[in-house]
Amino acid sequence: MAPDAALYAQEAQGVGLIVCLTRYPAKGKAGEALQEMALREGAGIVGDAHQGGARQISLLAADVRRWIDAQIEGGLCFHRFRENVLIEGLPMDMLESDSLLSAGTAHMRINKIQKACFDDCSRFTQGLPCRLAGSVAYATVEQGGMIRVGDSVELRTHHG
Repeated sequence: MAPDAALYAQEAQGVGLIVCLTRYPAKGKAGEALQEMALREGAGIVGDAHQGGARQISLLAADVRRWIDAQIEGGLCFHRFRENVLIEGLPMDMLESDSLLSAGTAHMRINKIQKACFDDCSRFTQGLPCRLAGSVAYATVEQGGMIRVGDSVELRTHHG
């Protein structure tokens, strides 16, 4: 099967691939790129500043990260938003609130899709499109475990 056909087949089945993992030990500080990451049920990423609460893990599609990096006119969130898990091949528009994703030995429950735009963002004020706002998903850890770069991400349940 040709590489493009294989990616299409993965997308059709709701399967993606983790291509980058980042933990942020302190808010506002640089992240740590990791090859593997421990997730704790009900808490989030072990050692991450965003443990607990509703936004334990942030997920972003790799094609959106590439789009952001290619933009000449930056958005306010382009430097503020920091994903924990970058996923190749899983169309984020397949996700809904309450969807369950599995990766490695962990399960993550999507609890929010999208992020708010800021009124003072130059892209927002100029009416320019922003793929970031609609392509972010936040999740809580429903079953703890390990995830690794190269792990498959599977959409287990899709409510709606």
